[in-house]
Amino acid sequence: MKFLFFSLLITIFASIVSAVSLTQNNNSYTLKNNYATVVISKKDGYITSLKIAGDNQEFLNRSYIDANGSKAGFHAKKSTIIKNTRDHVEIAFTDNVLNMDWEVRYTMLNDTKGVYFSLKLDHKANYPDTQFSEIRLVLRLKSNPFSWLQVEDDVGRYLPTAEQQKNCQVMGPKEACKSIDALKHDVHGFATKNGLGCWFVTPSMEWKNGGAYNRDLACHQGENDSLQIMYMAGSHYGAGDEYPKRGENWSKVYGPYLIYLNKAGSPQASWRDAKAVAKVEKAKWPYSFVSQPGYVKQRGTVTGKLTIKNPLNKSAFRLEDAVVTLVQPESSRESIPNQQWRHYSFWTHSLSGVSPNFSIKNVIPGTYQLRAWSKGVVGEFILNKTVTVTAGRTTNLGEIVFTEKRVGPIAWEIGIPDRTAKEFKHGNHFNQWGLPYKFPKEFPNGVNYHIGKSNYARDWNYCHVSVPGKGGKYQSIPWNIYFNLKKKPTGTSVLRVSVAANSSTALSVSINGGRNSAEVADFKDDACVRRDGIRGFYRELEFKFGPNDFKVGENKITLHARKTGGYTNNYQFDGIMYDHLRLETPGL
Repeated sequence: MKFLFFSLLITIFASIVSAVSLTQNNNSYTLKNNYATVVISKKDGYITSLKIAGDNQEFLNRSYIDANGSKAGFHAKKSTIIKNTRDHVEIAFTDNVLNMDWEVRYTMLNDTKGVYFSLKLDHKANYPDTQFSEIRLVLRLKSNPFSWLQVEDDVGRYLPTAEQQKNCQVMGPKEACKSIDALKHDVHGFATKNGLGCWFVTPSMEWKNGGAYNRDLACHQGENDSLQIMYMAGSHYGAGDEYPKRGENWSKVYGPYLIYLNKAGSPQASWRDAKAVAKVEKAKWPYSFVSQPGYVKQRGTVTGKLTIKNPLNKSAFRLEDAVVTLVQPESSRESIPNQQWRHYSFWTHSLSGVSPNFSIKNVIPGTYQLRAWSKGVVGEFILNKTVTVTAGRTTNLGEIVFTEKRVGPIAWEIGIPDRTAKEFKHGNHFNQWGLPYKFPKEFPNGVNYHIGKSNYARDWNYCHVSVPGKGGKYQSIPWNIYFNLKKKPTGTSVLRVSVAANSSTALSVSINGGRNSAEVADFKDDACVRRDGIRGFYRELEFKFGPNDFKVGENKITLHARKTGGYTNNYQFDGIMYDHLRLETPGL
């Protein structure tokens, strides 16, 4: 009996210690548990204070929720307490912005180390047409002491102080900042020198426009503010605007994701802890505590085996870091996956081996198109039938076999097909501002690459940018590739150019000083150059040459990039990032 009595006391005491509470006054709600205290304004529905238990340091200067670069803002017209128990506090704030109903929810459970945020947008059929390019939550943390920014394991640094920023020369966009890829992303935020951290922990980005293809801004600094941003919808890397139309019932739930507060011995330790929490949160997805209308809990799974073959010898490639994604079938209203926004998308990544098995879990029921790609293999592959997902069931697709495009043996190749320009010069620190300025000094005669002698990590720039010419007018310098052949090809050869990103640049090629090919100018601007990215809209190009276009001995292929737009101040913000180039020559 004594044992049972003491066990009961311990249980009651633990419940009291870990309980979550809600208090309010005329101006605000305060959510508090044993780990954190969060204050939310009744007037706007914005977080006004973030503190961690045992530390009186205020995290925030201010926060806000807005759209289209602050041109439209969420300002709550009504707030409702959805749930208020010892285990679960949840508050909803509503407004109508841009002809859509917005419902923001904040949720704190008894063990939440911070607070969960979610947003539902709802456009009813009788609402007028609308348009938005960005929807974001912005936490403006105190830059002193929150001066350590981190968005990836290898992308973290201390930022300049407010005083240093006030005295600096503006050389480019003030918002040039650290960006993230939705494909593998789960944490970004800031920390102090002693390891006090504020992080966005994202268990799923299924709601992100563009899905696995998307890249977006994440963190930057503005003097006294360290800006921690979650773009629930964003167009910065060419993902495009979103256009709910009159007559269209459309809604979407963004999140929930966790605003995680922690304290460790250093900013690096704080980051590692946040990454560990992200794994725990992913395992909970979809969250059982969510009651927001439109959030789907009953889901399905898609499994299969991915095989990509070499067409010349019919063997299967050994895949590395392969991706399988489910997107809505392509349509004229959402022309490419990068610009899909109406629906959710789902994916799995880091698949390796010959014909690896894959499993995409927690897929919302519906009909999808399956797409796949892999490091080391050129191209993106699309299944020739749709995939139907049913709640509570596994859809096993069996072995899916794709074949890479290839017309003949490889004469040479430059780079690694991985949809990025990371392997080239400066690609390993692409998010360092101002790299285009270096090109004229490092390559005064453009790139002149000699197959068998040159090294693409040293001799091939990560971006084919324009440079100042006569009279200050910017123009692109041709890049040359030199190679030797012992004999001419026996059939039509193909120069296969995989493009990782493009900003206001057209491309044509020539061989041995001959006529330029037809110019490819219909690229979509993905802003990777001006926003310090390394991948944008992937595109595979083919340029064909006849046998007599080649010579026995030394040959030269020239890449002619032409500036088609871009900014006119600072550096020109245009260029093309090559992912991989390969010459396929029959008969050699």
